[in-house]
Amino acid sequence: MADFSLLKQKYRRNPVSVLQQLVGQGKIEGSDYVALNPKRKDGRLGSFRIDIKTGRYHDFATGDKGGSIIDLVAFVYNCGIVEAAQRLEGLFPFLARQSIAVQGTLAKKKEVDILYIWKKSTVSKHDYLRKKKISIGNAKVNFYKGNTRLVIPLTDSCSTTESDLKIKGLQFIDEDGLKRFFCSVKGLFHVASDYEKPKDIIVIAEGYATARSIAESTDFFVIGSMSSCNMKNVAEKIAEQFPNSEIIIAADNDEAGRKAVTEAQKAISGKVSCAAIYPLPEFNDFNDMYQAVGDGAVTAYFEEVFHA
Repeated sequence: MADFSLLKQKYRRNPVSVLQQLVGQGKIEGSDYVALNPKRKDGRLGSFRIDIKTGRYHDFATGDKGGSIIDLVAFVYNCGIVEAAQRLEGLFPFLARQSIAVQGTLAKKKEVDILYIWKKSTVSKHDYLRKKKISIGNAKVNFYKGNTRLVIPLTDSCSTTESDLKIKGLQFIDEDGLKRFFCSVKGLFHVASDYEKPKDIIVIAEGYATARSIAESTDFFVIGSMSSCNMKNVAEKIAEQFPNSEIIIAADNDEAGRKAVTEAQKAISGKVSCAAIYPLPEFNDFNDMYQAVGDGAVTAYFEEVFHA
C-alpha cells in the first residue's frame, strides 16, 4: 500500500515535471502552475491553477478543487485516492514506495497519529456544518495551523458504541469545504447515525454531509463511503459483516453515482438484498435535497420509495 505522506514529500523533488505529464504544458505564475483543465473543454489558461509545492488544485470556473497531488491524480483519472497513489508510483519511478519494513514502521506511526489527532479533537461548531445545515453527528473538530477543521473518523467495522469504535483513518474538511484524507480510504467508512441503531437496514451514502442528512431524516443505520469510488468496497465489507441485512445505496444524481451503484450491486449480488435510491432529479445529492425541502420531506421520500 502506498504511503501518502511519503509520496507527497517525494513529489516535491521534481513537481513541475510531474504536473507537465499529468495535465500538459502550462506556465508558472508565482507559486502556481497554470494549465488547461484536462477534464473539460478549456480553451484559455487562467482558471485552472495548481500549487506547485503541494499539487493542490482549483478550477475557479467550475469549482473543482483538491488538496494534494494525490487528489489531482484522482481528479484527472477519475479514480479513488488509493488508485491515484498507485498511479503516481507507476508513472514516476522516483516516487516508488519504500521497503516492507519501512512501510510497516510508517503504518504504525500513522496509526498513532490518527488516535492522537482524534483524542485532541472536540465536539464543536464548524462553518461546514452550518453551510450544509447538518449537526456534527459522530465527527469532531480541531484546530490545526490556524484553521478549524472537521475531523471525521473512519472505520472498517460497525460498533455499537463510540468507545468500541476502531478508528482506522480520518477525513478532514476545512471551513471552505476542502477535503483531505489522513489514510488510505479503501474499504473504510464513516458511521453517520447513532452507533446503536438497528442494522437490519443499512444505508450507504457517499460523503459525510449526505450521510448525515439521511441519518437526521430517517431511522436507518447510515454510513458514508466517503467517495463514489469506494462505494463497492464498502458494500462488499458490509455485505460480509451483515449478510442478513438489507443494503440501500443512496447515490448521487451524477454519472459517478450511477456507476457506483452498478458496481456495488454487481459486487454483492446474490449475497444480500440490495436496493438503490436517488434524490429527486433536481438535486445532485441528498444533502442538496435536505437543505431545500427539509428532513420531513426526505423522510417521506424514503418511506414512499421503500413502501410503494
